Amino acid sequence: MSRLERDLIKTVSESAAASMPAATASLVRSRDWSSSLFSGVRLTVEINAGEDEAFETWLANLPEAEFGVRGYFVASADLVERSNGAAVVEFLLVEES
Repeated sequence: MSRLERDLIKTVSESAAASMPAATASLVRSRDWSSSLFSGVRLTVEINAGEDEAFETWLANLPEAEFGVRGYFVASADLVERSNGAAVVEFLLVEES
């Protein structure tokens, strides 16, 4: 696992655990991303936090959440799948220039 992947998993885990102490996050997939002006990485992460109101609130606030990852900014965090106390979220991290 790369430093970038570890940093994102750590910051997502810390954010989720602030509301849900038993929450865990794990990397599902990583792939390079680029546009004509920017480059970065799309990281897909599974978050397990059980069925509770705090998890629903955390997921609802995800698009506006701030995640600190050295050398990158999180351009988007999109819910891809939701089921039985787990969620799969795709993060777009763009290299800071």
